[in-house]
Amino acid sequence: MANKPSTLEKQEFRTKIWRSLASTDRNLRGNWSSLLCDKLTTWISLNEGIGIIATYAAVETEADLSTLHLSLLGQHRFAYPLVSGSSLTFHMVQHPSELRYGTFNIPEPVPEIHPPVSPQKIDLCLCPGVGFTLGGARLGRGKAYYDTTLPLLNGKAFRMGVAFDLQLRDELPVEDHDISMTHIATPSGIRPTPEY
Repeated sequence: MANKPSTLEKQEFRTKIWRSLASTDRNLRGNWSSLLCDKLTTWISLNEGIGIIATYAAVETEADLSTLHLSLLGQHRFAYPLVSGSSLTFHMVQHPSELRYGTFNIPEPVPEIHPPVSPQKIDLCLCPGVGFTLGGARLGRGKAYYDTTLPLLNGKAFRMGVAFDLQLRDELPVEDHDISMTHIATPSGIRPTPEY
């Protein structure tokens, strides 16, 4: 969009997408999540050099990636985000069952148990979002946690937006601080963006 988007404009997009997600059946979203995890498992296996994967614990209607962690246990290391002030820190987690409910009632790592990992060491960052475009734009929940953290990744890290196909839009309102994705992953496939 040519003009700087307003907070209201972004919120209108979020509301439309959340309504679309809320109208879908939980079992259908579960099937989509399984299909997405299968596609991610294949993609990761074809891309050498991925050691540490930053993932997330799904909330509400987000794509659930827990089976991805389980399917790649022992082959890759996983880091989960922890809200820390106005940004995220990532912590190494052996198994998703180790997460505990924290900020915003989201499952998070426990800092006393799970060691932090530098964003520079992350090879693949799986980013949740409310909406995405195939051009790489990401619309988050509005707190800018990922937007403040993604610039800290090393320049070779994959920034992969993860969503269901109904969360894709032709365009989304973006601002200067919004970080583009290098890839978009949905149940129908994983696509590189012009950013890649």
